[in-house]
Amino acid sequence: MSFTQSLFVLTLAIFGAASANPIANGNCIVISDQDLVMHERKPGQEFPYYVYMIPKGTEYDDQRWTLESVGGEYYKLKNKLSGRYLVYGTFDYFLTAGAAVRAMDHFKFTADGTGKYDISSKANGHPRSRGKNWGVMKDAEKHYFTVENCQET
Repeated sequence: MSFTQSLFVLTLAIFGAASANPIANGNCIVISDQDLVMHERKPGQEFPYYVYMIPKGTEYDDQRWTLESVGGEYYKLKNKLSGRYLVYGTFDYFLTAGAAVRAMDHFKFTADGTGKYDISSKANGHPRSRGKNWGVMKDAEKHYFTVENCQET
């Protein structure tokens, strides 16, 4: 293979990977903020079912979210481990519940063109990372997360 052909194949691979949109019905995604990843706390942990940011490491199902379309550009986010849905909880903290029937618990992903997404609800609330081992809270301001397809094992 010539240098020109190799460069062409490499360019196609790079642009193909960059243009893969993880936001689609049924897709499994992981939501991160720099070196932190969003996960659902498990039963037995303090504040079970609340959503926290933890250091990235091995990807587990408590960090994986399945997108379920509710029509238009909005999705419910279902945790892969528990089968529970991301919702607004008490005092503007995010947690998971058995159903996401309220419009405020349906989320839209707006790309910034660099692989990051502002996640907003129909009630115009945005999840915000507050740092390592802190709960994710609702904010009025945009906050861009990296959203990638799950690395299923």
